[in-house]
Amino acid sequence: MRKTIYLLILKCYYQNVNYNKTGKRMVSKNKNHITIGDLCFTENTIEGLKNCKRSMEKIEFKIKKKSSKEIEITIEEVLDSLDLGLSNDIY
Repeated sequence: MRKTIYLLILKCYYQNVNYNKTGKRMVSKNKNHITIGDLCFTENTIEGLKNCKRSMEKIEFKIKKKSSKEIEITIEEVLDSLDLGLSNDIY
C-alpha cells in the first residue's frame, strides 16, 4: 500500500525525563518549545503523527541534536502541510 507524503511544519514542545532515587520516571515542568520544519511525513494530523512510530522517531532525532537526554514530545499543532505525492515504501 502506498501512502501520501506531506511536507510539514510542526509546532511542538519537549520535556526532559529524569529518574528519582527509587527509579520513578519524572517529567520536568519546563516546556521547551520548538518549531520543526521541512520534514517529510506520511501523516498530516496530530493523532496520526502520535500513532506513527516512524514519524515520532524522526521528530525525536531532530530534537535530540539539541538535547542528549531522554525526552517526552508533545505535538501542539501542524502549522503548514504540503502534499508532495505518493511514497514508494511498503507499509
